Amino acid sequence: ESADPYASATFSRRHSMRAVLVLLALAGAAQAFVAPSARSAPKVVAPAVFDDYVGGQGAFVKDYNFDPLGLAEKAPEMVPWYRECEIKHGRIAMLAVVGFITAEYVRIPGDMYQGMSVVEAHNALLKNGPMYQLLFWIGMFELIVTIPAFVATQNGERAPGDFNFGMGFAPKDPEKFKLKQIAELKNGRLAMLGFSGMVTQSVLSGHGFPYVY
Repeated sequence: ESADPYASATFSRRHSMRAVLVLLALAGAAQAFVAPSARSAPKVVAPAVFDDYVGGQGAFVKDYNFDPLGLAEKAPEMVPWYRECEIKHGRIAMLAVVGFITAEYVRIPGDMYQGMSVVEAHNALLKNGPMYQLLFWIGMFELIVTIPAFVATQNGERAPGDFNFGMGFAPKDPEKFKLKQIAELKNGRLAMLGFSGMVTQSVLSGHGFPYVY
């Protein structure tokens, strides 16, 4: 008696479905024994060392964290001190720009300080000794202030550049205070470049302000 083709096909399909279900069950069981480290972990973007600092904002781009040598990425623990140094040098340069121009028009009493350019006065002070006294006392002050500031900054006890001076004039609004911080940084950077250019032009041209030929 011949077998029913329909019944055979039905049996074959059922057998195939059972095999597929068994394979899926085995695959699920095997997946349960896979070590967690072997599974693909979600990608997490690590915070950059610049995220906690202002100063990378630009007028034409969103940010431009300028660090061509990668110093911040290589030593992130030193970034607070790098910012401290940048702020201090910027402040000194801003004062230097004002002082360099003012000395063209205002002189302290004394014959040795008259009738010469600012660069010539600098050389005269080196020759006669007062400049070395300034270097000594300013250097001593720097040592006394800088070492405790470095330790406190690295320990997170103070913000870079914060000497708690003039904070009565600081805006209370955090966003406005942030703008003031950005303004100080950018003016300091400009002053560092500007003072270098002023001294260079003064030496090359031999002329005072505005230091052109």
